[in-house]
Amino acid sequence: MGFVFPILKQALMIRRVNDRVFNMVKEDNLMTSVTAIPASYGDSLHHCVACGGKNIYFWRNKHFQYTLGQTKEAFQIHRCANCGTGFLNQPPHIKWLQAIYQYSGQALTSPINFDEVLAQEVEFPNCVVDARRMSYFADVMNKAGNKTALDVGSGFGFYTQALRSFGYRTVSINPGKYENAVFKQLNGDTPIPVMLDKFESAESFGIVMMSQVLEHILEPDKAIKKASTLLSQGGVLACAVPNFNSISVKLLGTRDNACLWVPEHVNYFTSDGLIYLLEHNGFRIIRVEQITRIPINYLSKRLGLKGRLASLVNAFIKLIKNPFEYLMNIFGIGIYINIYAVKN
Repeated sequence: MGFVFPILKQALMIRRVNDRVFNMVKEDNLMTSVTAIPASYGDSLHHCVACGGKNIYFWRNKHFQYTLGQTKEAFQIHRCANCGTGFLNQPPHIKWLQAIYQYSGQALTSPINFDEVLAQEVEFPNCVVDARRMSYFADVMNKAGNKTALDVGSGFGFYTQALRSFGYRTVSINPGKYENAVFKQLNGDTPIPVMLDKFESAESFGIVMMSQVLEHILEPDKAIKKASTLLSQGGVLACAVPNFNSISVKLLGTRDNACLWVPEHVNYFTSDGLIYLLEHNGFRIIRVEQITRIPINYLSKRLGLKGRLASLVNAFIKLIKNPFEYLMNIFGIGIYINIYAVKN
């Protein structure tokens, strides 16, 4: 993990003046509350969004409360009896999701300070670590001879930064204005503010990076087809999603928000469902892995502990953290699924 802090130091060196940037954001009226977005629901689904199977059943209801001022609404989560994938039924209407994603895909209801994003990564290296690892494996598996990469749902920009460090020319797309403001400070340019279905390109790519994206997309089958058309032959689709079979979902049920974050997350994938989805669209699976990363203060914060007691609990979590995470991944109940697939 020694690469984490030099990257963050470099990011700090290229940082723009935060107050000026976010004053511009306010002037653009981006502070409109998402609570003003009208909630509207889509059609009922009769088949699995991953494998297409019709043997689906009601699993549980999930409530959401976007801010403290909004009335809770309920969604129904259905599940596929064949591949185990879950999905919202009826999901949010596409216009509702687009209204949310124009601001953020990370549940932000107001602009986030660039220094705060970097401080979070210093305290708990997460996005930087994931971006470096996924970019490394994608580069190793890329046999297309194409050093151009597409970063879909580019977020704060850590994946674009990592891909560039491996020598890729990048194109980044992301509709979220709050993330894009941070992205510009981190990387010096701005993503194209569109969703994947609206993106067109005359060139092909050696890597298509889709980290924490598929769970947001109403029709993931179409998204994978689109990714395939954008890739060169032998190019790599690198994908990361929350794991519906994770220990967090098993223990917390619908109180889990890492995977079951509604209304933004509309799909909840298993390894079986994700593998079927990619193979059905002409991809050859090269690598599947699970990733679990838990902050050492996770338990003390949930228990509301302070002072010496919190320090003792944190020290205990730090002691067991690595073997615990390893076992969760081995048993298939890790927090995230990472998958790498080559276009045939």
